[in-house]
Amino acid sequence: MAIDELIDVDVEENPTKITRFANYLRMVLTNTSDTQTLLLASSALGHLARVGGTLTADVVEFEVKRALEWLQSERYESRRGHAGVLVLKELAENA
Repeated sequence: MAIDELIDVDVEENPTKITRFANYLRMVLTNTSDTQTLLLASSALGHLARVGGTLTADVVEFEVKRALEWLQSERYESRRGHAGVLVLKELAENA
């Protein structure tokens, strides 16, 4: 996934980059059911959490809450549940 490669590129507007990449990854995780895409997006999110700097806590907190909501939802959807598990795994390993 291209975003995973771009995470390590230093730019002056790093907080903007972190926020933008987190939003892109959120869209992918929310809108796909392809297992390989979910694996790549969750891995990139973990990478982002590992190198994210000052915004890391906000990104991690938001993603953990959302993943737990997906897993606890009464209207459980397997694709979101799968995404939630992958996100929690990557954040636990990288944040």
